[in-house]
Amino acid sequence: MAQQPDGDADPGRSVRHPSPHLTGLMTTSTYDLIAIGGGTAGLVSGAGAAYLGMRAAIVEKAALGGDCLWTGCVPSKALIASARAAHTAGSGAALGLSTTSGPHDFPTVMARMRAARAKVAVHDDPERFRAMGVDIHLGTAQFVGPRRIEVEGIGILEAKRIVIATGATPSVPPIPGLAEAGYLTNETAFENDDLPPSILMLGAGPVGLELAQVYNRLGAAVTVLEMEARILPGEDSEAADVVRTALEAEGIRFVLGERAERVEVGSNKKIVVTSAGQRLSCDQIFVATGRRPATESLALDCGGVETDQGAVRVNQKLATTAKGVWAAGDVIAGPMFTHVADYQAKAVLQNSIFPLKKRVDYSRIPRVTYTDPELAQVGMGPEEALAHGATESRYDFRDLDRAITDGDMTGFVRIWTGKKGRILGATIVGSSAGELILPLVLAMENDISLPRISQTVFPYPTRVEGVKRAADAYRKAQLADSPTGALLRRVVSWLT
Repeated sequence: MAQQPDGDADPGRSVRHPSPHLTGLMTTSTYDLIAIGGGTAGLVSGAGAAYLGMRAAIVEKAALGGDCLWTGCVPSKALIASARAAHTAGSGAALGLSTTSGPHDFPTVMARMRAARAKVAVHDDPERFRAMGVDIHLGTAQFVGPRRIEVEGIGILEAKRIVIATGATPSVPPIPGLAEAGYLTNETAFENDDLPPSILMLGAGPVGLELAQVYNRLGAAVTVLEMEARILPGEDSEAADVVRTALEAEGIRFVLGERAERVEVGSNKKIVVTSAGQRLSCDQIFVATGRRPATESLALDCGGVETDQGAVRVNQKLATTAKGVWAAGDVIAGPMFTHVADYQAKAVLQNSIFPLKKRVDYSRIPRVTYTDPELAQVGMGPEEALAHGATESRYDFRDLDRAITDGDMTGFVRIWTGKKGRILGATIVGSSAGELILPLVLAMENDISLPRISQTVFPYPTRVEGVKRAADAYRKAQLADSPTGALLRRVVSWLT
């Protein structure tokens, strides 16, 4: 996992530490590039540097793989798969089948998740990276000077280039009584084999909603408390409402527009008291209120690296305030996704080695919330797109043949276009939305217009046809309202 901070230091500042680890250690090793943190950004940086013939090292506090492997994407998606199967087994009546529902063996579900995680972990095995030519140093790192770090138990490492890639850690709000009551986060939940009868999720972002649905489908009673007036703040509100309706239909309760004021412990329950005075009783609390960059233990001021509210400050080329030091991944302000960390690490490699520099651009980066239905977006959202005078094209899955035959007609495709059908953004909510968004991501990346998508042959019957149908709707609307369309109708009338 990515290197985690120590203690409860103020995330907005770096603390200058003494150097207690070097007693009897005088070793100094020099590299072309050192990545601090063994998550996606660190692994891509280190492996890429070695591939280019550089002497590279990765420093990691615990185990290679980062939050995605150990406490994020991989274990959560393994649990989502089990929860989906449980839900499908209990929903057979809708497809004309007899139903099979719980109770489910939660420890066995967790064991299956860990087995899947272990298989994925082979990709991040230290020996694999050593075989690539990357030195792996396990230990806590801190800066002791410009482009110079100390690794506990190893010694001093220095490099022409250092990449800070220490990831992020759960941001736990200072709610009175929360620590005393005890709680789960994504860093602890995947090692817990006990499914509580009831659980309260603090936060209605992607992490909170994905795991709320998992717990609910596996047999827990779930309440989601969110201080905003809606779930998935910042995402397409209409699509978020589709997700909320689906989760409510499965039995998840939402308490929106209220924050947790304090936590009390009763005889057998934990009680979260909200700002509106509600007393929400539960057996366990899960904190999913966001993440903060893991920078506290790095002594960044010793390396001349500045932070902003705990995040490493970088420019558009991912360079920090210190010469020869870059940062990538969740440790900087910006989208916190594994695929973004990969993108940033590749940009860092280019910018740290070659004279032609690359500015990072997040305008075509897709993001997915892996609830059922999934919610996927790329580019502009509806408010921004409409402010740019964009045209909306839409297709609802209730009209799609494959969705009808699957018995899963929830959701829609929305695409916003500018001049000449240039795609500005899109939202897809529905089954497999994270896969269905890919044609639109590719189109945006390669400047393929929506009319070109309409002219492309898609296989039938598939769910991705929803994208083509939205493109068809755009083309029909353009022809209906344009002189070209009027001329085409006159020509057809004359020919027939």
